[in-house]
Amino acid sequence: MLKKICNALSGIILVVMILIAGVLLLPYAFGYQTLAVLSGSMEPVYHVGSIVFVKKVPADEIKVGDPITFRLSNEATFATHRVVRIDKDKKQFVTKGDANNMEDGPTSFENLVGRASNISVPLLGYISVNIKTQKGILAATGVIVLIVLLSFLPEIFTKEPEPPQPV
Repeated sequence: MLKKICNALSGIILVVMILIAGVLLLPYAFGYQTLAVLSGSMEPVYHVGSIVFVKKVPADEIKVGDPITFRLSNEATFATHRVVRIDKDKKQFVTKGDANNMEDGPTSFENLVGRASNISVPLLGYISVNIKTQKGILAATGVIVLIVLLSFLPEIFTKEPEPPQPV
């Protein structure tokens, strides 16, 4: 009985890990990258903690109303907001978060990362952001150790049958 429970638990954990890895990595095969949503500026389309799929496109393919992802002032920070105006002469987008009251300042075409799809996966952004931290690596290692333990637990707690006594 213990062996069945341990096998079921380790199987479920493995399936969940494979699904998460697939959702995070498979989009790259189709030209998308996954980015975590860290603020509520695009609620209810993109919820905090979800991941959004972004496809690199040329700036001239972007239209008013498209959600785009762009670099902010430093290279490592991104924002995903909706385009409200395009100034082709100055090569700038003006964007606004769906949940924001004010428009953002203009952003250069050069800062465009790509067009964001309208599909997002809830809660997976928390995993994609935190797995890169020391605590995230420790947690992932703990899950792997748990799977290994679950495979050996039945053997540890199963008594070996005693050899028959000579008559």
